[in-house]
Amino acid sequence: MQYALVILDGASGEPVEDFEGRTSLEESKTPYLDALARSGVVGLMQNVPEGLVSGSDVACLSIMGYDPLRCLAGRGAIEGAALGIELEEGQVAFRMNLGCVENNIMKSYSTDNMSTEDGNALAAELKDALDSDVFTLYPGTSFRQALVVKGYPEAMNLSYELPHEFAEQDISVACKPKASTAEEQKIADLLVDYMLAANEILAKSPVNARRVAEGKMPANHAWVFWAGMKPGDLLPFEEVYHKTAAVNSAVDLLVGLGKMTGMKTYRFDGVTDGPNNDFAAQGKGALAMLEDGNDFVIVHVEAPDAAGHDGCPAEKKNAIEESDKHILGPLLEYAKTHPLRIAVMPDHPTPLVTRKHSDDPVPFVLAGEGIEGNGAARMTEAEAKSTGLYLAEGHTFLKEMLFA
Repeated sequence: MQYALVILDGASGEPVEDFEGRTSLEESKTPYLDALARSGVVGLMQNVPEGLVSGSDVACLSIMGYDPLRCLAGRGAIEGAALGIELEEGQVAFRMNLGCVENNIMKSYSTDNMSTEDGNALAAELKDALDSDVFTLYPGTSFRQALVVKGYPEAMNLSYELPHEFAEQDISVACKPKASTAEEQKIADLLVDYMLAANEILAKSPVNARRVAEGKMPANHAWVFWAGMKPGDLLPFEEVYHKTAAVNSAVDLLVGLGKMTGMKTYRFDGVTDGPNNDFAAQGKGALAMLEDGNDFVIVHVEAPDAAGHDGCPAEKKNAIEESDKHILGPLLEYAKTHPLRIAVMPDHPTPLVTRKHSDDPVPFVLAGEGIEGNGAARMTEAEAKSTGLYLAEGHTFLKEMLFA
């Protein structure tokens, strides 16, 4: 038996006027997902425990079978692991976005999902100018960079706002971390100074000058958030579940989680974190991961979440439909000749109206050999609720349902 888990990041949400009161999952045409729902089990699962901030670091850790209340490392450390950063005791790793701001108004937290090539070139300029005994910058993927702070472990205690929650809003105060003690205020001030210095360099960057000449947004604003420290030991996935595992994603977070838990990580050309994702390449990659002999494969699709944060109904619908056609379709075809169980779910909702993550439960479907249906017709929020099946702790899904 093999197992495939497809995470449609942020695909669930709330009804919107653009879809005449339907959610994105309800509006989308998903014949393969519907077929899975009719033959399998549909329900709701809670991936974000009460008291934790809703995000993919929490929710995906839960989906991968680890209790976030016991194993959470902090997103900065997880994404750093994907880049090969080995944190020392007391060091704190942050995500740093390179966004586009005009007159203190956030125009795009992702600089319109800028290319990794441009993001890395800008990061190189910042690194050359600003690396010090305290700060070390590491280039990441697209607009995402990693900043490591040395000597200030209290940075973990600061309060940070999230840039993707401030679309078209004034961010002059929001981007500044908040401290509770005098010791914390020292590193808070240093982080603000770093961001201001980075903004000055970005304003003069030849990379941004070229982007503007090409009609693209300039990446003119650095925003530091999502702190994380060296995690406690996460047991290897194979040791916990006795199955080999692999993951494919365009975002460093999932790659980092995979590396931390001993999973094999795959990268496929054309797989991105935005609407330009090559869904067909990701579908072919999913089959390649299975054909490599991995027992359990995770395919993470970021595009629905990106569309949710951008408030783009058409893009979110398209991302769901393209995932259905090019990823779930091939997996269902593979299942005709191979023993395979398929699970599909969002990690958390990203409603188009709020453009923010929600900690509400998400719908899931599980189908394949040995799975009996529970009468659902589709994997939607309302349909999942109507079945009465609810997993209060999402981290139990693998053991209690997928691998049962």
